[in-house]
Amino acid sequence: MTGNSQNDEGTPVFHPVHQRRPDAWFPGDESASLLIAIEHTWEDIKRLADLRKAAEDAYDRRLLFKYVIIEVRSLTQMMDRLRTKVMTAQVYVASEQPPYRGISDQEAAAAREYWKKYSEAQKETERDLIAVRNKLAAHRDVSDWQVVMALWDKLDSTLIVRLLEAIPPAFNHAKELNIFEWNRQPEPGVIEILGGPVGPWLFEEPPW
Repeated sequence: MTGNSQNDEGTPVFHPVHQRRPDAWFPGDESASLLIAIEHTWEDIKRLADLRKAAEDAYDRRLLFKYVIIEVRSLTQMMDRLRTKVMTAQVYVASEQPPYRGISDQEAAAAREYWKKYSEAQKETERDLIAVRNKLAAHRDVSDWQVVMALWDKLDSTLIVRLLEAIPPAFNHAKELNIFEWNRQPEPGVIEILGGPVGPWLFEEPPW
């Protein structure tokens, strides 16, 4: 059986590590999958940030920060895709009957502001994020030691502070929009389909 359902905050949402129950809300389209993946990546970044904060040795902190950079680069790639989903959604006048999936003109205006700030912060850091990931973290480059040393010197939280401040507002706004599909199996032989937001999720800045 297929139907529509209003989300119950007591109903869990799928998580690839922590929540695999069949009755949890599972992503039914790419937009919903991006929410899950972004939330999970943000969780990992916060955990790495906590480990880095607890580390007493300066080299240990830099080493952990390398892995933060790998996660942040993956995060920006997914945020870019989510931005595309939001900015290409059908827009309707708030006073009119909303379509099956879409965002109001007021939501679209707010989205443009959030994503503009994200895009500006991302452009400031993208080149360094890619360089650190490709030459120090996910891969090692021995072709130019001057570049390697310069990148090691950049392994500090100031590199990504503005970017990580811009991500939560954009995500928190996007997750409430009617551009997502979810499904779950509350009991054998029954499938429920839900459109719109689930949660509640709330991004906060990671500790630095």
